[in-house]
Amino acid sequence: MRKNIKLINFILILVILFIIYVVVTFRSQDYNLEYQVNHLNIKEVYTKNDKYYTFYVSKDSFTYPFKIQSKYLRKRKLINDIEVIAKQEEECLLPKSDYLTFDYLCRNNQEFYEGYLSENLNITFKKIAKLDKTFQNIKINYLNNKVYLLYNYKGFYYLNGKQFLNIKLFNKDVYNINLIYQLANYLVVPNYNEEHYFSSFYVLNMQDGKYKEIESDYEIYFDSIFLGDYKNKIYLLDKKMKKEYTIDIKKEKIQEVDLQVLENKKMVTKTFNEIVSNNLVFYPKNVNNYELINNILYKKIDNIKIKLSNKEVSKIIKNDEDTVYYLVNEDLYMYNNDWGEVLLLSNFEWNFNDNNMIFLN
Repeated sequence: MRKNIKLINFILILVILFIIYVVVTFRSQDYNLEYQVNHLNIKEVYTKNDKYYTFYVSKDSFTYPFKIQSKYLRKRKLINDIEVIAKQEEECLLPKSDYLTFDYLCRNNQEFYEGYLSENLNITFKKIAKLDKTFQNIKINYLNNKVYLLYNYKGFYYLNGKQFLNIKLFNKDVYNINLIYQLANYLVVPNYNEEHYFSSFYVLNMQDGKYKEIESDYEIYFDSIFLGDYKNKIYLLDKKMKKEYTIDIKKEKIQEVDLQVLENKKMVTKTFNEIVSNNLVFYPKNVNNYELINNILYKKIDNIKIKLSNKEVSKIIKNDEDTVYYLVNEDLYMYNNDWGEVLLLSNFEWNFNDNNMIFLN
């Protein structure tokens, strides 16, 4: 009997040790390591919260950064070869891996740029299925499986590839809607039919193009700002009255709350002056950082700027992880490594007004 108990305990210990091994081995974790491939130094970094790999390849006195979204891989030293193409003043690198797909990154003197911009590389992208349609004077070339809400001064045009709708919200032209917020598939807009202050919101569902009006017990002035969202609630600050409110879309409820902002994943009480003076907003952040410098579009990895387009870009509309959407005068483009630079929509009105005009999800 005692031998059986000892055997059972021994087996239990083995099972527990095996479970611990599996958990430790397969659980994603941050790490960074350095190694060499083809005499080039590589720093490999994984960030589990962002689910991104970043590779820094050093050649001569320059560091080429590569950032790839991927699930956690137990394998380390993922790069096994690096192709180098050098011609005249240009140098292009292409890391190779059995687990990840890389794209060419090129450099000319101090400037880094995506490989498709090189005249020395013949890079092709996946072909898109163009729509070549027109709705309300908007030319539709490609939608990238996204839903679009395009402001038209009285409401929105709704485009989802299968149906195009004209959603009327206001009984007059409103040329600037400075107060608007997108939370996942929902777009929240105050009732601009009212003057000076409003007592209701319109909530547009980007999945089906339908909308509803949420009534409020409060009179909220248009001199307000959206602070951000947390746990499916949108936070709004009325700067005139120095009051803060939450908007719960699912419960269709608007409630006054203490002045507060999101810090370290929890709501923290602040004074009105602290919020406004320090611009303590907490909008959702994306891993990739895109910016315009003299109307040229760049992606930033750490402090390294990588040029994405030769076009003169008017405005960045949205950063959707590996895809960035941007305006070039009246044309809406997107860029990612799979499709390259693609024209999506054209609307002559965007030449004159691009403030809160385009939303997509």
